[in-house]
Amino acid sequence: MFGNVRSNKGFTLVEMVIVMAIFVIVIGITGSAFNRIVTQALSLTKTAESNIAGIVGLELMRVDVEAAGYGLPWSFSQPITYSEATAVQGTALNDNDRTYASDPTQNNVPRAIMSTNNIVSTDQAVVFNGSDVMTVRGQTVATNTASKRWTYIESAVRPDTNPNPDKHRWSADNLADTDRVVLINPIANLKPTNQLVVNSTSGSWTAPFNNYSTIGKPPVYNDAEKKSDAYIIYGVDGSTDLRMPFNRADFYVRRPAASENGYLKLPQRCNPSTGVLFKGVVRQDTGAYQEFPLLECVLDMQVVYELRTAGSNIPTNSDVLNTQPPDVVRPLTPQEVREQVKAVKVYILTHDGGRDRNYTYPNTTISVGPGDGTGSTYNFATSGIPDWQNYRWRVYQIVARPSNLTGNISQ
Repeated sequence: MFGNVRSNKGFTLVEMVIVMAIFVIVIGITGSAFNRIVTQALSLTKTAESNIAGIVGLELMRVDVEAAGYGLPWSFSQPITYSEATAVQGTALNDNDRTYASDPTQNNVPRAIMSTNNIVSTDQAVVFNGSDVMTVRGQTVATNTASKRWTYIESAVRPDTNPNPDKHRWSADNLADTDRVVLINPIANLKPTNQLVVNSTSGSWTAPFNNYSTIGKPPVYNDAEKKSDAYIIYGVDGSTDLRMPFNRADFYVRRPAASENGYLKLPQRCNPSTGVLFKGVVRQDTGAYQEFPLLECVLDMQVVYELRTAGSNIPTNSDVLNTQPPDVVRPLTPQEVREQVKAVKVYILTHDGGRDRNYTYPNTTISVGPGDGTGSTYNFATSGIPDWQNYRWRVYQIVARPSNLTGNISQ
């Protein structure tokens, strides 16, 4: 009979060291893989957040660009004086003191959209050097409630003993009595004019809604004349006395200073050389900007216009509206802007997510534009962008067709 064989012998020190080494290697491999998974997940999350922010912010810009020219006067019933932006980025784009020598009737008339090409700047906190600044004029580009509302008044017809036109009411969407408004006469002599109504005696062109008649009102006709005129009343601002007979928003890139409000600051995930794309609504009281951040981590913005001149079916791209190429050095007039601008293309250079040490951007340059000579080519290496290789750079493109420009009405 065999007895139970027992051994009191345990693991040797060498065996323990080997097993522990194997465990360390396995844990190291597992930890490294886990870190890569977590890093990739965070990168994807930041990228998704960037994409969502880009979609929301740039959609707001697209809506404003498509509203360019809405409620904008094409002429004045008599000359007026008004002021526009006082903020540094936008002063070069003011139309209130601009004279169009080739068309005197267009003096001081605002252009629906325009931009400064590759602006020269020494202060990145004001505006990025080499980027574009775009101006959009139209009643709805402001953020106040009044700018989203309008109504109309029609001529009174005799034989009423006291003919007095009455404004149309929209119930819940009525303009408030204190809203500052302008009056537009859309048709004169059977032609579209969008003429700003100006009081021939006082020269006033704006008033609170409940006193609109101090500006003017449609003429009175006899019943036998079988006709009637209508003026459109546009709300512009809630209660501020107007400095310009329209609203205006500028779009530009700048890097907020450290002393500015927290919601304006550049997020830590952004490359330190980038800035923020802002919408600056020109305030009616001071001419300064009321700023709204649209997109973060932006290096450049370029604006390109698709123009189509009379008699031509071939569109051409231009990144300049302030001068007319190739030989005539003068601004495009408001009428030329209305008739020639078919589309506005905005290109914005930014990056998705934050810095990723495991990623290398493959190129030293990137095209910010359609690639036909308009726009620009951005060079990361020569621009002094730190760690640019570790960011996922991309260019957002917006293509908007302003529906209130006469060249697009039939499309």
